Amino acid sequence: MKTRLFFLLAAAASAASAEPMLIDLPTALRLANEKNTDLAIQVQRTTRAELDKAAAWYQWVPTLRIGASYGWQDGPLQETGGNVADVERNSRYAGLGAGAYGAGMPLRPGLSAGIDLSEALYAPAAARQMHRAAQLEEDSIRLQVMVEVAEAYYGLVGATRETEIMELSAGHARQLAEQTRHFADAGEGLRADAERAEVESLIQQQKLEQARERRNAAALDLARLLRLEDGAEPAPADRMIVPLSLVDSQTPAKDLVARALATRPEPRQSQAVLEAEKSRLRKEQYGIFLPKVEIGFSYGGFGGGTGSGSPYDDTRSDLYGMVYWQFDSLGLRNRNKIQQHRALMAEARAREDQAMVDISTEVRMDHAALASAERQLDLTKRAVARARSSYELNRKRIFEKQGLPLEALQSIKALAEAEALHLAVATRFNLAQLRLQIATGSPANPQPVGTTAPAGNP
Repeated sequence: MKTRLFFLLAAAASAASAEPMLIDLPTALRLANEKNTDLAIQVQRTTRAELDKAAAWYQWVPTLRIGASYGWQDGPLQETGGNVADVERNSRYAGLGAGAYGAGMPLRPGLSAGIDLSEALYAPAAARQMHRAAQLEEDSIRLQVMVEVAEAYYGLVGATRETEIMELSAGHARQLAEQTRHFADAGEGLRADAERAEVESLIQQQKLEQARERRNAAALDLARLLRLEDGAEPAPADRMIVPLSLVDSQTPAKDLVARALATRPEPRQSQAVLEAEKSRLRKEQYGIFLPKVEIGFSYGGFGGGTGSGSPYDDTRSDLYGMVYWQFDSLGLRNRNKIQQHRALMAEARAREDQAMVDISTEVRMDHAALASAERQLDLTKRAVARARSSYELNRKRIFEKQGLPLEALQSIKALAEAEALHLAVATRFNLAQLRLQIATGSPANPQPVGTTAPAGNP
């Protein structure tokens, strides 16, 4: 029990002393490309599809068997002509193949191949298309992961900056509460104003705790996406939301949609699945007319004789071949598979059409969001400047005993609200830039327009 308690305390101390892991957006995207779980799973699916593509050709490669066998019989045996004789005999075989008894071919030919010509001709094409579909799905998941990581990163930047804003706001409210309390104690102000200012200070402190909780949750979400080690707490290298310049909002939406439809992997993935189903359909339609082929060759030493002795010993060669047609369930199963593949082809076409509709809608929505956020950026920036000026003027008037505490409280709240609004709009602007770039099929390559002073900096 003491040992367990010691390790728990040590782990807690280690976590408490762990340094935050500074990370920027390009690094987060790189780590996600290397460590994200969803992407790692799809990479393995692509690998399996590549192995299936190679395996589709393996039926052309013969099977090799090398072995030995021994047989002994004692008792009545029937000859080919129908006569029954009581004999004792033995035989042995070693070499390319195994199981050579009596006059028959070796039970296990040394070199053999069984080829279903319909499978051999059409399966490789289907497997090749499914491998391409897996590669395109991997590309699609990479784009999705980029969006998720960008959202998580800017969520962390925003939550961190929001915490700083709330710390400033709580500090302003605390200073005002102290000033009004001093005025009230000196008989130069109302006790009611002092109590009201103290209430506002407590409210701001409570909002600060909520902001810290959101920041911690955002850090954990980003760590989850990047599969960081337990205890690693990511901290954003950016202290503010710097506007990105990735896509020109003045570009017509129809041009962006055309670019997205030409480059996004989802429609091409559905096309690859459709081509795979076409190959499988041809196999069922025409494969019924193609035969199955089996060939086998054996070469080894054979010996045997009557009784327990074996005076005869020599080498032998065995070769056989056969061609036959097979109709499973008298062709009914083949007909059923044809209908199944036609249904799967219709599903692939529907998925392709839906993917194009989804991409077009996604691009248009992101384009509209970017244009809206761009218009709001200037408005919120001006609002922050005016709110900061109002706070400074009211704060000065309080010191000079020309203003009322209630006016200062209102300016503090207005400044915090304006800063939070500007932060939210700046975050939406950058996310709209990233989403729009990724929606058009281009990997995210964040490049800031320039630096601006962080909102709320006193």
